[in-house]
Amino acid sequence: MKKKYLIFGSNGFLANALKNKLKDKIKNFQFISKEDIDLTKLTSSKKLLKFKSTYNVVFFSTITPDKGKDHNAFIKNILMINNFFKFFDVKKINHFTYISSDAVYNTNKKIISENTFPQPNDLYGWMHLTREKIISGKILNKNLLILRLTMVYGKGDTHNSYGPNRFLRELKKDNKITLFGKGLDERDFVFVDDVIKIIIKSFNTKFYGIYNIASGFSYSFYQIAKLIFRVNLDKENIFYIKNNNFITKRKFNINKLVKDFGFKMKALKDGLKNY
Repeated sequence: MKKKYLIFGSNGFLANALKNKLKDKIKNFQFISKEDIDLTKLTSSKKLLKFKSTYNVVFFSTITPDKGKDHNAFIKNILMINNFFKFFDVKKINHFTYISSDAVYNTNKKIISENTFPQPNDLYGWMHLTREKIISGKILNKNLLILRLTMVYGKGDTHNSYGPNRFLRELKKDNKITLFGKGLDERDFVFVDDVIKIIIKSFNTKFYGIYNIASGFSYSFYQIAKLIFRVNLDKENIFYIKNNNFITKRKFNINKLVKDFGFKMKALKDGLKNY
């Protein structure tokens, strides 16, 4: 019998990318948007009762930072997962994949692995960590996969997050790139197509546990801006906004990801060319 999949959060950046990659296999996947079931509302969430088969669930549904990082967004995000488990029969879940974030780790941590103790800096990070705890209390360990994504860039981005996505939009619109401070903070970025390949691979093999989804290479925002100009063969035009924040640098140890998934991420230069 073929596996059935329920994808929650179908209109987001990653869910749309997944939809585009599945193509001919799409008939085994049901994508559920906020318009189909609004998990922040009790009456709408009751529609979950109609699912009677056994499913693999992928949970993308999240109010992302660009739409809010305050306590209201936190409460709504927790409400989503609470309402899901209130009305969805956990006995009908064969496997659950939760799309989390590296925001669960403290920005002061310079080297991060799956063994790094999570200690978020903001409510967005605490939201994801709280959701992880709620889910792990409902789903058996070997049936739960948590993917903590670092910054994702690529075609179809809806978040306009600081980094490649925003820089390329700004370059196209204003022929310049604006950096905070001197752009010396360092972060890890992953190409959206690589993230989707990992998610699809997890469909074929029953992975479980926590994985950080990162490239293992960190770049300063200044380096990214320079690289974008080089890839686009444009004359450099960088503006700087004064920023008194401390410079933070983050690097990921991806040994677990490479060992278990056998997968290495695309180099930033190649990802930017594709983008």
